[in-house]
Amino acid sequence: MTALASHSRITAILTGGLLLRVLLAFVLYPRQGFSSDMQLFASWATTLARVGPGSFYATASGADYPPGYMYVLWLLGNAPGSALPLLLKVPAILADLGIALVLYWAARRWLGERAGLIAAGLFLFIPATWYDSALWGQVDAMGALLLIGSIVLLIERRSEPAIALAVLAILVKPQEAIGLVVVLPVLVRRHLILSGSRRRLLTSALAGATALVLPLLPFDIGGVAGLLRLFQSDAGRYSVLTANAFNLWALVGSTPLARILSTGGSWTPDSLTVAGGMSAVALGATLLVAIGLVVAGGLLIRDGRVPILLGFAIVAFAFYVVPTRVHERYLFPFFTAGALLAAEFVAGSAGYLVVGLLNAINLHAVLAAPLPVGGGIGRGAGPGIGRGAGGFGGLATQISPIRLPFADLARAEIVVAIVAVGQTAALVALLVAWCVLVIRPRPSVRVREAPYVAWRPSSTG
Repeated sequence: MTALASHSRITAILTGGLLLRVLLAFVLYPRQGFSSDMQLFASWATTLARVGPGSFYATASGADYPPGYMYVLWLLGNAPGSALPLLLKVPAILADLGIALVLYWAARRWLGERAGLIAAGLFLFIPATWYDSALWGQVDAMGALLLIGSIVLLIERRSEPAIALAVLAILVKPQEAIGLVVVLPVLVRRHLILSGSRRRLLTSALAGATALVLPLLPFDIGGVAGLLRLFQSDAGRYSVLTANAFNLWALVGSTPLARILSTGGSWTPDSLTVAGGMSAVALGATLLVAIGLVVAGGLLIRDGRVPILLGFAIVAFAFYVVPTRVHERYLFPFFTAGALLAAEFVAGSAGYLVVGLLNAINLHAVLAAPLPVGGGIGRGAGPGIGRGAGGFGGLATQISPIRLPFADLARAEIVVAIVAVGQTAALVALLVAWCVLVIRPRPSVRVREAPYVAWRPSSTG
């Protein structure tokens, strides 16, 4: 394939993905999305433009995001007030395209042109990605871009920038700390266990610390200690079994989410006793830690392209399926590494599409119309609930919730149950694949034949 043909194909995919998002965000549903959060983003942007970062957290209403994304909002806040509601979706849309470019570059480098095109196309066109950015106006793609960049750099053995991006992702959304479960054990294996350059472990730690501290300096958050207090406050904000994620917790309790989603009711607190006197929140946290240790332990035994990608996919998926207090959008990072695995393995491609469909149903159920669920716990249950529009001035009238068809169907109890069981089964399948990957004897591969592949099933051997 000539370079011109190669460029034209990826350009066509990127253009198609962009046009789809532009059509949804600015033609079909302009100034619409997850209205309560978009109104907050607009308020934060105008506050940053007015008072700057030095007084932001002391001035802004409901400022519960870390400073990472605030830099983007600071830039947007200088736009005219009439344009701001439209511009709020632009960063996430651009991040979608950035992720697709990273996936294309990585898959093309490792597996060839066709795999690069497949990875980029899968990510851009599965509904979960454009629902989040073009319809919701959410910012999950920003953190996911930093995470997948970190994972790709880790595979390329660029230790310092890999951990720096992983830390920066946490400053966008604290949930992105899942990346460290993969990055840290790989660095320990390479620079300590394998008797590599221990100096690289020190320089990596320095790079991570720098990425953590420097972005905090302009903000009145109180440094690292203040950031940790913010994370602790956020963690306790939704003390419920599930904040609209269709995982198994949606089927638990005397009035589970699956039953009340269409008729109305209150979320069930995760203090509920579920097993052997253990609360739901403790059980979920224990299982998540166990899965994290399984992945981290496996990466201490062997790393390489497929182990790193699969390990990250498992951790990202587990963070959505296993703990309590999870939102429907928390699966987003999975779709980055998952696209690279899907571009190589047929079974991975089929699984990726199925999971994408199941998660799209979850997103549609929450987004399609205001939800009658929440009961005043935490910040709110979904579009138009909990956070409200008070205090945002004229912006409240410029951003409204989206109304889409088939909301009742997506919220039917049987549909919620199918999605919950299906997504849990997908996690189990990933864990089985992980055990096979770690236990399976390692083929003999010369380093010069596979410079960034310690081991993968399709290697020669």
